[in-house]
Amino acid sequence: MSTTSTSKSTAEMVAEWEAETGPLGPHDHLSFDELAVRYNFLKTSNRRTTMVRMILDEIEKCPGPARVLDIGAGEGIGRMILPQQVIASSCDELWGVEPDEGIKRTDGVFKNYQHAMMETADLPEDYFDIAYAYMVMEHVADPVAFLKAVKRCLKPGGVFLFVTPNGKHYFTILANMLKTLRIDEFTLRVIRRKSLLEDYHYPVTYRFNTPRQIDKITREVGMEQSEYVYLESDGPRPYMRGPLRPLFHLLRFKRSIIKNPRVLLIVAGRITKPSANESNGVGK
Repeated sequence: MSTTSTSKSTAEMVAEWEAETGPLGPHDHLSFDELAVRYNFLKTSNRRTTMVRMILDEIEKCPGPARVLDIGAGEGIGRMILPQQVIASSCDELWGVEPDEGIKRTDGVFKNYQHAMMETADLPEDYFDIAYAYMVMEHVADPVAFLKAVKRCLKPGGVFLFVTPNGKHYFTILANMLKTLRIDEFTLRVIRRKSLLEDYHYPVTYRFNTPRQIDKITREVGMEQSEYVYLESDGPRPYMRGPLRPLFHLLRFKRSIIKNPRVLLIVAGRITKPSANESNGVGK
């Protein structure tokens, strides 16, 4: 297993990470397949917890030592280093790719760390069992090139896991409209506290964060059809303040009555690279 800068065992770090996530939701410990058949509105504590659980579950499925790639490694998963430490201690190798050269590599977590776009990163072919991207897909400018790069570095049968804002959710639709009108950053500064603006660093494209978009690119590249889980813990509460608060509660009430999972705020996915005997060379 990968070593980290701490002498804590994997079990100790998992326990610490769970304590850090706060109150656990009733669906937090469900597998990806179990989440996929449930209505996960206000049932999970946060998307970061779901992402890490997905990764750890996939690591456990690997027949041998697992090699894992963090795409958009940044300053941790949801700005927390501890989940990355838990993943690193649970697998054989954790590699990281991060386009922002201003973000420094975390010591003792990654075997290999590159400042590069996924599309141009120097990664070995057919090497990783698992690749994952947390809140990255909405920023991807060239989805075909991105997913081709993911496919290239995954082993046959390897999986790509992701969590991204669902382009079918009312908030993401509104955000995309504001982006099109080029008033998204101005609006963000009006409705959010200054201390929270640091969360908004990279331009969004919204070209790769709806199931329809993802399915199209997946077919084009030659990966297996994506599987989806839809989540919403507390919705876009931080963005809907002041006079927008009644609308937030109205829409939240609607979610509890009309239970359509495909329009929840967060979509998590699992895309598998075809095994060697299934691959026909499409999308290489």
